[in-house]
Amino acid sequence: MQMQEKKIKGFALLELIVVIAIIGAMSAAAFKPFLKWRTERMVRAQATETASLMRNIFSQVQRGQYSFVQFSVYRDTDNEEIVVETNGLGQNKFINLVRDKWDGTTEKPFHRFEQRCSMDIDWDDEGASSDELTVKQIRLDETKVLIGMLDNNDNPMTIPNDGGNICFSKDGTFYSASGMFLMNEGSDFLANENLFICQRKTDEDNHCVLNNNGPAQSNFFRIEWSRFGSINLYKWANDWVTQ
Repeated sequence: MQMQEKKIKGFALLELIVVIAIIGAMSAAAFKPFLKWRTERMVRAQATETASLMRNIFSQVQRGQYSFVQFSVYRDTDNEEIVVETNGLGQNKFINLVRDKWDGTTEKPFHRFEQRCSMDIDWDDEGASSDELTVKQIRLDETKVLIGMLDNNDNPMTIPNDGGNICFSKDGTFYSASGMFLMNEGSDFLANENLFICQRKTDEDNHCVLNNNGPAQSNFFRIEWSRFGSINLYKWANDWVTQ
């Protein structure tokens, strides 16, 4: 008996073209949301790590690891990076600075709010060079992420190359600021206690812009603190939302 010839069925060329077209359309539709999610995740990671750096160095003061600490931000223009690092001073050196108060009738720099945090201090541990876990340095890619803040008149400003510092002590007595974080109202000196981190949209952008209508950039984060800690991270989503 002659066996019936089997019919082998496969995809026709037209069917393959249709399937490829459908896959391509789905991929194209999903690419933009994926790119948006990836960018938001990148900026969030940078903002979270920066806030964590400040929280960590402040916690080292509260634990007694250090008596005086510094949170520093500046720009490395050669590598197009924003450098964020922390430094710590132990009890012995801190006590020596506290006791050494007067130069004749003039207070020495460590006892002046506007000079204390910009002094050339011999830190016990420095984030730029120490292997200690208590201090650290991170670098943000300035081609993708920007840092900014508001000046004394609430206008957005570009951070200077030498940036600025915030310094903490355990009870807030020696809290101080320098550089871009230092503000003055008449004869009084204050600390600017906000820092913005946002997505860079174009090459022309050089700082995070916040105006009356909200941020000018996407993925806009704000770090806020006080002399007693209370370090908080927010994201703009039609209003400030705690992260």
